[in-house]
Amino acid sequence: MASRSSHTDKTDLSQSISNHSQATEAASRDPSSETTVPASPLAMTESRAQTVTPNDNITSSDTQRNLSNDDDTIAAALNDPYGLRDSKRSDVTRKSILIDHPQGKVKKIKKYYNRQNALIDSYLGSADEEALEHEDALKNGGKVKFAIYGSSTVNFFLFIIQMYAAVSTGSLSLFGTAADAFMDLVSSIVMLITSRLASKPNVKKFPVGRKRVETVGIILFCALMTTVAVELIVESARSLGDGPRDDDSLKIIPLIFVGIAIFSKGCMFVYCFLLRRYPAAAIFMQDHRNDIFVNVFGLIMSIVGTHFRKVWFLDPAGAICIACLILFSWASTAFEHMWYLVGKTAPQDFLNKLVYVSVTHDPKILKIDTARAYHAGDKYYVEVDVVMGQDERLKTTHDVAERLQRKLEGLADVERAFVHVDYDGLHDISEEHKPLYSPQEAKVPLMERMKEKMPFRHREKAAQEDVIV
Repeated sequence: MASRSSHTDKTDLSQSISNHSQATEAASRDPSSETTVPASPLAMTESRAQTVTPNDNITSSDTQRNLSNDDDTIAAALNDPYGLRDSKRSDVTRKSILIDHPQGKVKKIKKYYNRQNALIDSYLGSADEEALEHEDALKNGGKVKFAIYGSSTVNFFLFIIQMYAAVSTGSLSLFGTAADAFMDLVSSIVMLITSRLASKPNVKKFPVGRKRVETVGIILFCALMTTVAVELIVESARSLGDGPRDDDSLKIIPLIFVGIAIFSKGCMFVYCFLLRRYPAAAIFMQDHRNDIFVNVFGLIMSIVGTHFRKVWFLDPAGAICIACLILFSWASTAFEHMWYLVGKTAPQDFLNKLVYVSVTHDPKILKIDTARAYHAGDKYYVEVDVVMGQDERLKTTHDVAERLQRKLEGLADVERAFVHVDYDGLHDISEEHKPLYSPQEAKVPLMERMKEKMPFRHREKAAQEDVIV
């Protein structure tokens, strides 16, 4: 459920930073030293500022320009201490990749560079994620609410339209789409209630908020949809057993209503697709996408099965196909979000990002002992153990850890962060908490267990082998 970062890599990384800074300080103190380690931008800026005196033949405008460049150098060094920005590849076109890698596979190489650029951007932009998220909430919060309320309203009217069409035509496929619309309506109400609960925290009853109620609502949504799918399969199988219906007349007006329903669903799908990075909008987007396919397929099966008597079975068979699609789609979604509640670990790229943010937070942080991130709903809970000097004051270690904790909570995907400070990285982290799992004894091979359970038979077999010998 939790992932431990590589302690050795973080130690080596911190050691290289320490060696680099020590060599830089030595070079700045002793200009005659022949160290091969280049001075850092900060050291270069300090030495350059010291050489500027009133007696130098430099104009004030040149001095201001140099100091401005030095400020830019300082900002760049603080924001990108490892120079990751220089590792980005600006040109990832097919032509440039073929020039650099004539024998390589262009698609895979392009994918690699795009992924690397995205990782570097996420590392360097981690400090601005909270501000961007707040700005995005102010900008798009109303749009997300419109997606939720609009989808609920559309589902209500579409249920009435599709129920009328199903009753008028008697088509089992249209009954399936009507049942799907009814469950969409119920599920929309569930999503609406959970979204309102999540946006109104109760600090006394729920100290860390109620964001996870959205995940619970999604699982309930999926459960309702799978129930409808199973019921539709049963009714369609019963219809196949009963044979063709007597009344096979094709009515135009109900089919026009179904076409209006499909068009309305298409409009809401496009709108929710633009807001798919929000959990509630993403679920409605998936719902509208499935409904478009279900309604189009159901309409075709209803028309063909009703108009052509020889293929009457296409109507209930189409309903079974619709039900199987609904069942598979929502069961997989429920399974995915179930692991979010259990506490599934974050992907390795996110763990690497945590390590980068932590190790570059403050020079007083010597090592990163542990970095964990696991789901608590749609977002992550983060645990980071940092190592600081044992001679540091309590106030200093507290302030550094608290700022780091707040910085980690500013990441877009983090719900809560916990930072623990230690003075050495040689201890066993399993001793800091009670064990999650009881220790298990070594497994005994199957043949050994069989010998223990049936000792007499094995003795007889051994005696027979001795006689043969």
